[in-house]
Amino acid sequence: MDPVAPVGTPAFNDWDLTSLSSLPSGALAAAAVVLVVAVALSWNSTRGAPMPTRAGLLALRVLLAVAVFVVLLEPGRRLMATSREPDRVVVAVDVSASMSVGEGDRQRARIAARAARTILDDLATREPAVVPELWFFDDEMRAGSTDDLASLAAGGLPPVGRETRLALPVQRADDASAGDDAGARGLPLGGVIIISDGADTGGLTPALTGELNERLATLGRVPGSSVTAPLHTVVVGADASFKDVVLERVIADEFAFVRNQVNVEVVVRQRGFGGTTLPLTLAEDGVVVARAELALKDGAEQRVTFTYAPQQAGKRLYTVQAPVLDGEAIAENNRLDFTMKLIRDRIRVLQVAGRPSWDERFVRRLLKENPSVDLISFFILRSPSDISGAGNNELSLIPFPTKELFTEQLHTFDVVIFQDFNYRPYNMGIYLQNVADYVRGGGGFLMMGGDLSFSEGDYEGTPIAEVLPIRLLPGRGHLATDDFAPVLTDVGRRHPITDVAGTVAGAADAGTVFQALPPLQGLNKSAGLADGAAALLTHPFENGPDGQAQPVIAVRDVGKGRSVAVMTDTTWHWSLPQVGRGTGRSDAHRKLLANTLRWLIRDPELSRVQLDLDADPRGVEPGAAVVAEVRAQDPMYQPEVGASVSVRLIPLDDTARGAQPAPVPGNDGVVTGSDGSARVTLHPDRPGAWKVRAEVKKGSDVVGVDEDVFVVRQASLERLFAEARPEVLAALAAAGGGRSVDPDDVTGLPIGDHGRVRVHRQKTEPVWNTWAALFVVVGLAAVEWWWRRRRGFA
Repeated sequence: MDPVAPVGTPAFNDWDLTSLSSLPSGALAAAAVVLVVAVALSWNSTRGAPMPTRAGLLALRVLLAVAVFVVLLEPGRRLMATSREPDRVVVAVDVSASMSVGEGDRQRARIAARAARTILDDLATREPAVVPELWFFDDEMRAGSTDDLASLAAGGLPPVGRETRLALPVQRADDASAGDDAGARGLPLGGVIIISDGADTGGLTPALTGELNERLATLGRVPGSSVTAPLHTVVVGADASFKDVVLERVIADEFAFVRNQVNVEVVVRQRGFGGTTLPLTLAEDGVVVARAELALKDGAEQRVTFTYAPQQAGKRLYTVQAPVLDGEAIAENNRLDFTMKLIRDRIRVLQVAGRPSWDERFVRRLLKENPSVDLISFFILRSPSDISGAGNNELSLIPFPTKELFTEQLHTFDVVIFQDFNYRPYNMGIYLQNVADYVRGGGGFLMMGGDLSFSEGDYEGTPIAEVLPIRLLPGRGHLATDDFAPVLTDVGRRHPITDVAGTVAGAADAGTVFQALPPLQGLNKSAGLADGAAALLTHPFENGPDGQAQPVIAVRDVGKGRSVAVMTDTTWHWSLPQVGRGTGRSDAHRKLLANTLRWLIRDPELSRVQLDLDADPRGVEPGAAVVAEVRAQDPMYQPEVGASVSVRLIPLDDTARGAQPAPVPGNDGVVTGSDGSARVTLHPDRPGAWKVRAEVKKGSDVVGVDEDVFVVRQASLERLFAEARPEVLAALAAAGGGRSVDPDDVTGLPIGDHGRVRVHRQKTEPVWNTWAALFVVVGLAAVEWWWRRRRGFA
């Protein structure tokens, strides 16, 4: 009995054949085999008869077998009530702030709304029918209604979106659940129509991206079908009345060296000022450092390059500025602020080696190869006590300038290295206090091992011993000579000096890095660590008088400076290829030495206090908050818990130059948590550049200070980059197989047709259990039996 159909359901308008058999497929397969065997036996039983007779009997038996099998299948007719399933078409209207450009009825948003209304009316007349979905988008997608569209057209719904993401409708169009209309869910996508000015703020260019091109090429495609949904774009606001110059972006390195030439490239776009010469300036912290002129041309973007040599290290604010020309629609986008980190061009290193050696040779080579190191190296070929048959003047390549180096020039060096060097033969005892004072005043000191270093170099009891990270043993004869692989300590796992992971093949983790390197040979023994010092690497089986493992590399903060002790002269082994061990080449020695220099000079990247801002590098939106995260570590590079954090916000613009640092509201009482970090929210009160200064204290001791700079934009990105970009919309349409049209030409846009059919209801009717079917089976059997009997076959 046909069930009562719901109101609105179409009548049965299609049918097909189906099987109503309840027999399992295995039973049907067995029946088919039996019937085939019966046909074969019938053929064999007629052997000897004339061929026409055999063929006729076989035909009757085959027809009978087929009829029996059809009855077993119980064929039926399925009646279906179907309708053609419409394709859905997404109409996406840009409601970002750039769509507010224009006055009255010429406002971009109103033009877009009228175009959308025309498109919706056109889609309503399509045959076959389509289901339109109206979306509004800026930096997110949301369903729209015709009432919203009418309000937008009348100026009652102002476009205020803070960003434009033109790729968003493309990315979301295949999501069938995006629309609020339940009838549209699950329908195939027949097309996408984007109505916008093309002023994308996400960096989209006419070149598009590989991922976006791939998505556009398969937009709306469903499994088993080659039909795709075309993407059309409607260009709003690309009229000749809009005139503007846009400093779009800066192309520059994130950091540069002071006193070295730096190139800054600025991308400029313009509309309506072709043939005009545009002067531009580049200012560093408000002071103009370079000028350039650009002959504006119609069409694609242009570029202008500034060249200058910065003179002072630190994070600097740079401003590129162009004058506002007569008739420009937007003045704020004629200025572009960005920051660049300037670092010192060279680390000045003094290396003094007591004799030529493999260790001295490898260290000196690595220092010379490092482009950031300005190396002054002295290595002694002979001492005054060496016996020779010639005078000193004949044997000296250059006299050792002890007085000049350790009095007049000592303060000009960032790091001093004593490598297997005994001071006594050169009457340097009177200068050792200068070296110790240099370290306490902020210098870096590295002593490397050998039979002329540490206790073997008579440093016990000298001012140098007071700044070393180890305690020296009295007298000499404190050398171990066996091979060993140093052990990484807990502090070493966290310390930047021993962070050589990734340079050693075959090392599974930080703990096995130094086990995978060639073994070292020889050790200068010590009495243990000095107060406040830490061992990064230790000897696996040599212990000191205090029962602790002998340090191989130790570090220490001394006043404002730092010192490092490397208690062996064979770290050069780590520069050798490891081909024999099957682990490839290692750069551990190079990385270890570079890390040591950076730590000794207190490279800000290795500071115990790190300040991170969640500010957009392109600038922060006016009125937006900026979160500053401050992370602090103790001297052992463990999280510094319970330290007080002070954050100051300092304006850097010319108008605020000389202003005192302003404390951040709610900053009092902020302390670091269990992970050594604290978060502070900043609220800059006006556009421009701002410096954030974070200071961390533990009690009365300053753990460290870090600074960073961010820029608050003069206006929102939507306001700064409100120029219509028809070329971007044209590229989207071309990649999507559609058309890019004006608002007056939006009817008749092609839509994809998947041609899917929906079955609303169905019923089945058996066709096998009739008198005709029984007559066919019985009749075929009777005729075949009669003929066989007539021909004399059993």
